[in-house]
Order: sequence, then C-alpha cells, then structure tokens
Amino acid sequence: MRTLLIQPGARHGYALARFLHKADALQRLYTDFAVPDGSFEHRLLAAAAGLNPKARSLLRRVVPDLPGSMLQRLSPAALIAKRQAPNQRERWNFRSRDLREADVVYSQYFAGGDQIEELVAHGARFVSDVFIMPSAHRVVNRESAKFPEWDETPYSPDAAAILDSVSKAMIERSDGLFCPSQSVIDDVAAYDPAARAKCRLVRYGSSLTFSQPNKPIPKRVLFAGSIQLRKGPQYLALAAARIARLDPSVRFVFAGGVTAAAASQLQAPNIEVLGHISRDRMREEFLRADILAFPSLAEGSAGVVLEAMSAGLPIVATHEAGVDFRDGESGIIVPPTDVDALAGAILEIVGDRPRREAMARSARAEFNAYDENRWGKTFVAALREFSRDG
Repeated sequence: MRTLLIQPGARHGYALARFLHKADALQRLYTDFAVPDGSFEHRLLAAAAGLNPKARSLLRRVVPDLPGSMLQRLSPAALIAKRQAPNQRERWNFRSRDLREADVVYSQYFAGGDQIEELVAHGARFVSDVFIMPSAHRVVNRESAKFPEWDETPYSPDAAAILDSVSKAMIERSDGLFCPSQSVIDDVAAYDPAARAKCRLVRYGSSLTFSQPNKPIPKRVLFAGSIQLRKGPQYLALAAARIARLDPSVRFVFAGGVTAAAASQLQAPNIEVLGHISRDRMREEFLRADILAFPSLAEGSAGVVLEAMSAGLPIVATHEAGVDFRDGESGIIVPPTDVDALAGAILEIVGDRPRREAMARSARAEFNAYDENRWGKTFVAALREFSRDG
C-alpha cells in the first residue's frame, strides 16, 4: 500500500504520517507548512520560539520521525495567498510520481477534493478523515441564536453553504469515510443514509500518560478546552447555577481560551475561569479535578476526554463529545442541552465517593483502548481495505 496523505495543519501532531511511514505505506505527506524534526528550519523555529513566546506555536509544525524527503509543502506564494484568503481551498502541486504510485489518497476532510479527478486518475481510492460532525456549523448558528449574550459570531449564510457543499461532496465522492466516533457516523448518515456503508469507525488515540496518580480535590468539576458554544459551556454554567442551590461546595473550573463576553457569562460564586493555560498547567488541573464535565454538542473525538480518562477522571459528557466510553462505568453519558441530566450526573458522581473511585479506575483502564500504538495499527489496517495490494 502506498498512501498519499493530504493534511493541512498539524492535527494529531502528524500522527497519521508517522503511522504510515512506520508501516512503510506513506508515499508522501502533503501539508501547508511544516518542517522536519532536527532540520535547519527546526533549529530556526526553536531559536525564534526562545526569543519570542508568540512563536512557540510554530513548534507544533515540526514533523517528528519523518524524513524531509517525505514532506511536500505549499509554496511560499500559496501560503501567502492562503493567509490573505483563509476560506479559499488550497491548490496542491502533486508530484507526477506520487500520483502514479499511490493507490490510496487519504485526505483530512476532503482536502484536495477539488483535484479529485487528478488524484484518482491512476486508480487510487480516495478516503476522507471526517474529523468533526459535518453539522457542527449548524450547531454553532443554533446556539449563537439561543445565547446571544455570549456574543459568538455565527457562520454567514455563504460560509454555511460552502461548508455544507464540501461535506456533501466529501460524502458523495469519497470511497471511504473514516470516522472517529459513532456520533460522526450518525451525523454523516443524516446527510446521506446510504453513506453508512462507506463509514469505518477508526477511533483516535492519545499518547498522553500521567506518571503521577490523580489526587482529586473532592467536588472540583473541570471543563477543559476552548470555551465556545459548540462545546456546551453554556449548559454547564446553567447546571452550575442549579447545583449551587443544592450543594454550594461543588466548584466548577473552566480551563481554556475564552472571550470577554463568554467569561462574563461564567461569573458565579461557584465558578472559576482560568482562561488559556499552559500544557503543564492543564496537566496539573487534570490531576486536581474530581471529574471532567464536557457537554459538547458537536465534536469528532474530544481529545480532552481521552486526556481526562488517562488521568483517571470519571467523565460526564454527551454522545456528541465523540468518545464512546462505557456509560455507567467510566462516567455518565448525558443528552445534549439537558441541564437537569447534566446537573444530576455531576451530583451523582461527586456525592458518592466509592462510586467515584470505581469510575476513576474504570476510566483509566478503558483509556488503554485508546493507546496511540493501537490507534496506528487500527488505522493502517482499515486503510489497507482500500488498497489494491491490501
């Protein structure tokens, strides 16, 4: 199997490229901007990050364990054009050899789909990574209308139409659709019921581990991730208000990037808003929390849920959060937007210490199913189904 991988951005730390290269199945990684680990460019980025903290985010664009020869980037002119018009889809300059030799094209959410005829002209199969529920933009618009005080900008009709057009083209034209959770498969099927036959459940994994055991502060409820309506903090804030009347000792901590308008909606005696914090500080919060509450309305597979499980935290989350943990064992799954169910699940866990401890053990044990090595083997094996050689 030879796979041409199209991945704008640094999603998963380029894990898919690493998995394919390790399996000797990567033809080439096509991305917008990245540098090989240990290269001269890497050293320049590291020096820049040392001088200017704002440049540290660029270190995410370092591709580990992949030779520079396996990397094809957009030209500087194309990068400038993308920066000037971020909503325009990239035009990729694919090498003729890669088009001839690749028998699978793996694309992050139909990246390169505008050039699909070129990509499959030599018989390659086209597989898309559906990394988020296709209806996510509709959720944003619905919630921004319901909660205008959060001052979150909805998608314009034109932008929403473009997103739907891309999703429909991806679902129709891809030979395979790799989905990280059952909620994504269900959402794809809402666009086209027949597309279920194309879907493969390939759960994402995580390499995060905690050498220290979780030492929870009882009744400390953590929300982690960017604080935006799609992720449900508005419903957790409503649940916190209800819980304050029943048990004011339960404390809620929101850790993640937050706007001034959103922060103002989270002002309450039992809520602490940390805002954006460092990776090390976030690890500390996982180790201090009693549970993770993540009532998201549209994800692919929420990495913060996996991180919390690896730390040994019971989870209260929706099915739409995209991690299909064992309901009632590693945590409690609640319906989206259901404030009563959310508040009840939180009180049920934090108020029953033996059950909380049993759920913590179950969550940590279940996290083993999301080990990065297992993810890599599952991903490569599933992709071979679409290869001529198998």
